[in-house]
Amino acid sequence: MGTNYLEDLLRKPTLFKAENTLNIDFIPEKLPHREKELSLLSQLFLSLITNPNTISRRVLITGGIGIGKTATVKLFGEMLKKVAKKRRVHIKYIHINCRKERSPYKVLIKIIEKLQKNFPKRGYSSQDLLEIISKTIESKNLHILLVLDELNYLISKDNHIIYSLTRIYDDTYNQAQRISLIGIVRDISCLNNLDSSTLSTLQRNIIKFKNYSIKQIYEIMEYRAHLSLKKDIISNDLIQMLSEIVYEKGDIRYGLNLLWKACKIAERKNLKYITPEILRLANKNLIPYSLQDFLSYLNVHKILFLLSIIMALNNSRKESTSLSKIFERYKIVCENLQEDSRSESQLRNYLNEFEREGIISVNIISKNIQGRKSMIKILDFPLEYLEEMVIRILQEKGYNI
Repeated sequence: MGTNYLEDLLRKPTLFKAENTLNIDFIPEKLPHREKELSLLSQLFLSLITNPNTISRRVLITGGIGIGKTATVKLFGEMLKKVAKKRRVHIKYIHINCRKERSPYKVLIKIIEKLQKNFPKRGYSSQDLLEIISKTIESKNLHILLVLDELNYLISKDNHIIYSLTRIYDDTYNQAQRISLIGIVRDISCLNNLDSSTLSTLQRNIIKFKNYSIKQIYEIMEYRAHLSLKKDIISNDLIQMLSEIVYEKGDIRYGLNLLWKACKIAERKNLKYITPEILRLANKNLIPYSLQDFLSYLNVHKILFLLSIIMALNNSRKESTSLSKIFERYKIVCENLQEDSRSESQLRNYLNEFEREGIISVNIISKNIQGRKSMIKILDFPLEYLEEMVIRILQEKGYNI
């Protein structure tokens, strides 16, 4: 029998103490430099424990990407659940990412799925779903703390659901208040689309998350390195170097990913610790987390179309390729995976979305009687690593690529 590579890897010493603590979704027991925000959330929602179901709270969290908004709210949710359980108060924490559940209907379905199993997803109006939510939490004597993360994606489609959720008990007299809401947005200007009454309700309690200073980033990365890596794997000087990179990027998640990648490269090279050159190498080839996050929520055909763009660019061996070549490649990809291809008009919508997110650029080089010729290029991301990421996402969705 040939070499068993798994056995070889298992015999090699690892530099990690707890690799999972560098996962973006991991929430540590403490969040350095977000103690003030956790304390403020505790004050605002204390009445949910002391006077259950007598009041509904609405809070808006705002601030830039990668500065701990979601992590802080999730950690607070865990704190709230523990305190409520200890005092036998029935509180249900429900966290929904509106970028993933992009329509009001999907958000309402997701809420119900958190409340009851095997709920049929079709055959209901939004009003039906709101009534089901209200009756379910009433029958179970629950108070829901509903977190709508990346709320701007929902507001851009339909703001009626926000009004409905914040006003669900307005027509009742002395009825228990059973839904509290936390909305998380990057930019508060997205609320301008809301009607004045809903806007005034959400603007009563706003918590603005400030960007971290470089000193704060150092302390955060030092803490996360302590959680994840064995002793002496990374020096204080390298944590400082890492912190400077993160400060420039403005995203703590980038730092966690960079630390993980640097450690993996060091292991692959049989090193006993991370060196400055290893950190530079990891940073050179790292895809920003904001892009990874965006890709993770795309539907299958958007991912297949992006893969087709990458493959067409690789095949052309030039910095750009024509949209017609991409369409041809997409059809081949769909045929190989036995997927029905989407229409060209739908693919153009996907293209516009990719351009808005800064993944691609589109250059119109011809306007004649036969129509326009669009040339597509990917500027800022290494194609090799972007392709690896897209393929991994498809494999996680069950596709054999």
